Amino acid sequence: MTDSLWTRGAPIGGILFVVLLVVGVVLIGDHPDPDASDQEIADYLADGDKHTLNIIGLYFWALAGVSLLWFLSHLRGVLRSAEGGSGALSNLGFAAGLVFTALLMAGGSTIAAVAGAVEFRDATNIDPAFVKVLPQLGYTMLLLGGGFAAIVLVLTTSLVALQTGVFPQWLAWLGLVAAFILLFAIIFLPMIALLVWVLAVAIVLLGRQEGAATAARA
Repeated sequence: MTDSLWTRGAPIGGILFVVLLVVGVVLIGDHPDPDASDQEIADYLADGDKHTLNIIGLYFWALAGVSLLWFLSHLRGVLRSAEGGSGALSNLGFAAGLVFTALLMAGGSTIAAVAGAVEFRDATNIDPAFVKVLPQLGYTMLLLGGGFAAIVLVLTTSLVALQTGVFPQWLAWLGLVAAFILLFAIIFLPMIALLVWVLAVAIVLLGRQEGAATAARA
């Protein structure tokens, strides 16, 4: 029963990932820009409310990562069953998803590092360079390293779908388009392609479960 509930709920994990990540982006992103003035940085370092928002945003990113793992574990099973054999593409895609999740959490921790240091460790005399650079390092981890990991995840899933028909053809082609768009994720907005793709896959998986449940009751 527990395994069945876990499996049935896994597609919802993909939807939760998208919602939690979007909310987290809004909260964790409330920090000075790299070209901020010394006064803006001083105001930020003294603003406990912004620090709190950044830390809450980090928690949202962490929960998004956990939700994505839930979704990916089910997706891997679906693809692995359809692919057969060694399941090379399915395993590669799952591994790429794990890398993306790790970079998501690490990137979020880096972005919110200054806020955490001030609020949890009462850090003082923080070098303004850290306020400017650490968030950019966190975003680079997510958008560049994570972006390429996401490309592998989306691409391998699409290839298995094209080879086996496990997903509708439109979803496979959507994945190929999303993988191309993610090549430019370093400017952030193309990362939306991953969110759209995860939502689409989650909805298809939910529809499949609903169809199977209807057939079983018939």
